[in-house]
Amino acid sequence: MAKTEKVGGIMNILRKKASLHRLFGVEHLMSQALAEFEAESRLACRALRVRMAVMTFGVGSLLPNDLPGDAPEVERPETFLSNTLH
Repeated sequence: MAKTEKVGGIMNILRKKASLHRLFGVEHLMSQALAEFEAESRLACRALRVRMAVMTFGVGSLLPNDLPGDAPEVERPETFLSNTLH
């Protein structure tokens, strides 16, 4: 029981220290600005990755592959090569 009381006491001390360091004034504004900057930079990185993918692979690779299902399929004869690649 003594160990759990000791751990509980240490946790209370850590909580009190953490509550003393709450952000006020300029520190609060700076942390808020940093969070907004991080969010914008993540969006910019994603946009850059999408742009690079479009430039590399073309627009068709980013669009869904929703070809019409009612198009008739062309029958191709089976060959030895087509059986080995499946």
